[in-house]
Amino acid sequence: MQLIPINDLGKVGIIRDTPPYQLPPNVWSDGNNVRFLDNGVKKCAGYEEVFATLPFGAYYIFPFLDNGGTYHWLAFGISNIAVWTGSAWVDITRQNTGTLSGTLNAGINNSVTTITLADASKFPSSGSIALGTNAITDGVSDGYEEISYSGKSTNDLTGCSRAQGGTTAAPHTTAYPVVPISTTATGDSLYNTTVTQNWRVTLLNGLLVATNGYDVPQMWPLANGVPSTSIPMRGLENWGSRTDSGSTDYCKSISAFRTFLVGLNWQVGGVEFPNLVKWSTEATALNPPVSWDESDATLDAGEYQLTDTPGKIIDGLPYGDSFLIYKEDSIYIMNYVGTPYIFSFKLLSPTIGLLAKNAVAEYEGGHFFIGNSDCYVTNGQQVTPLLPNKLRREMFSDLNGDNYEKVFVAADYGRNEMLACYPAGVSTIPNKALIWNWKDNTFSLRSIPDLYHINSGIAAITTGTTWNDHTEEWNLGAGIWGTGNYDNVLKNMVFAKPDNKAAISGATAANPVVITTSSAHGLADSDLVSISGVVGMTEINAQTYYAKVTSYSTTTFALYSNSALSATVDGSGYTAYGSSGYVDMPKLYRDDRGNQEDGTNMTAYIERTGYDLGDPSSQKFVSAIWPKLEVSGNNNINVYVGTQMSTEEGVTWNADTGGTPYLFNPNSQSKVSCRATGKFFGVKFESTSDIDWKLHGIEFEVTQRGRRGKRAY
Repeated sequence: MQLIPINDLGKVGIIRDTPPYQLPPNVWSDGNNVRFLDNGVKKCAGYEEVFATLPFGAYYIFPFLDNGGTYHWLAFGISNIAVWTGSAWVDITRQNTGTLSGTLNAGINNSVTTITLADASKFPSSGSIALGTNAITDGVSDGYEEISYSGKSTNDLTGCSRAQGGTTAAPHTTAYPVVPISTTATGDSLYNTTVTQNWRVTLLNGLLVATNGYDVPQMWPLANGVPSTSIPMRGLENWGSRTDSGSTDYCKSISAFRTFLVGLNWQVGGVEFPNLVKWSTEATALNPPVSWDESDATLDAGEYQLTDTPGKIIDGLPYGDSFLIYKEDSIYIMNYVGTPYIFSFKLLSPTIGLLAKNAVAEYEGGHFFIGNSDCYVTNGQQVTPLLPNKLRREMFSDLNGDNYEKVFVAADYGRNEMLACYPAGVSTIPNKALIWNWKDNTFSLRSIPDLYHINSGIAAITTGTTWNDHTEEWNLGAGIWGTGNYDNVLKNMVFAKPDNKAAISGATAANPVVITTSSAHGLADSDLVSISGVVGMTEINAQTYYAKVTSYSTTTFALYSNSALSATVDGSGYTAYGSSGYVDMPKLYRDDRGNQEDGTNMTAYIERTGYDLGDPSSQKFVSAIWPKLEVSGNNNINVYVGTQMSTEEGVTWNADTGGTPYLFNPNSQSKVSCRATGKFFGVKFESTSDIDWKLHGIEFEVTQRGRRGKRAY
């Protein structure tokens, strides 16, 4: 009998493009929800909800430290933008740039309580309207009437209360003018992006700028160099002579480079220019550029068309002194050269491009990005394919090609990892991540919870943090000491999960409205929810509410109109519930918290097959394995020992137990006793419960049996 050790288990990672029996002993052949850390294999930590429930689904999130030392998290949705204050989300969506108006779709008498507009899409979900062309200026002429309403369904304003504000109810004819007068009127303030054309956010000398490809780029205005939650986003200043509501000039991506803003893939005057690069004049600190006018020879703004290669521009990102522009099937380098040309352009790759916007991120060696058939790295000099062949084939055959535009990359700088996130199988939302550690050049796979974006930042902001509050090494952290500090030294990866839905099975037309879900809703008192897709009681669709769970159940909750839960949603006059509908609870999650996925146990495993244990032609008997394993608490981990008589046959796991796993507790056991006979062996470590573990090494207890049985090859 001899002990055969296998060490350095975190040095290489998982390799799938080589048969297991040809791999070095410390290489793994399969695994999920594990990472390679400090020369070992460690279960990925879990994640839990962070901040409060969002008022809308976030498809992009962005953290930044402003010039005043305050840390912010911004959430970008399809139609809205909000900022976290430390205790609540505040909507900072752009405001109206002009008077929003509409018309009646049909005439009304002096008593109707449902009013149909020709187009109510930009009207708020509740509020007040004024009828009459001069309603805003004189308040009395041409039949002016003020009407409040409690709900909106498509183009119908419902629950109308007539003759408000001292006005008189009166009939109004078809096409009669309608103006919202509620302070909550949104109008042109709503944005117009889609789930596939996501936001791109950048910081220009301390000024936050964002674009979604369908609206004028937005800036968060600064007051004395600092943004305020009381000041909403607005159209980027000096964006020509156009306004938020009137511009027809947009760009799909925008990035700060040096002291310029660079816009990529444009629409100008309603015409698409997918190969166009435009840059602004240089900007001073905390200010937007003063011009984008490329025709003014006195300015350094300009433009250039990248037409030497086919396909459209997808995205761009700085690296060092260069700016890399990614098209569908090519890459260009943009360098500053000064007047008169300002920038030069050089083709870096004529055949390799970027799969989707936000599918590229910077690391200390260059850029990591997802292409059409591989993941790549580039240092601005050359482009290098990264994935082992089998892993590459597996990833791209598993990727749902119908939803490729949702692919994105996230950088975990604390762990030196890149996450290539993609929708796997039939999923329409990214639910799987290939992880590359750029320090160790290791690969692993991980399940993720249907995410549209991940970003790294300080996820728990506090005040009054002192040295004594931290037990980690001081040099591992980042941030500013003083006000607005944080309770955990290391940054967290924060996940944006906008589509967190619970199916509705019932709703009461009562005061308050009580919602029943077909499974546990997971809500707490004052959580913000929205309702969609209800048939019958349509009055509750497309609106947000606060949930009251106390006095109800895990599958029921009441609707309230304020977070203090002092104002019920009275549905006594609503249409009876028919069927269908969803409760939407968009959330953000903080990674590396606990060992569960939002309260649910995860399965994590690492596996290696094809060990010949010194001689592939001889039959051997393994009587035990000795894992060098750490497990949290007094817990077990599942262990499997596999056997093969040849490399062509499948692996038989735990033959002596009928496939039942061995339970191993390193706190009370030193080895896993087994009875395994074969020429090739495998081992698998698996957890399915709320535990943490790390594997450092393995030793096989082996007895040689001689050279008999099937040939190995």
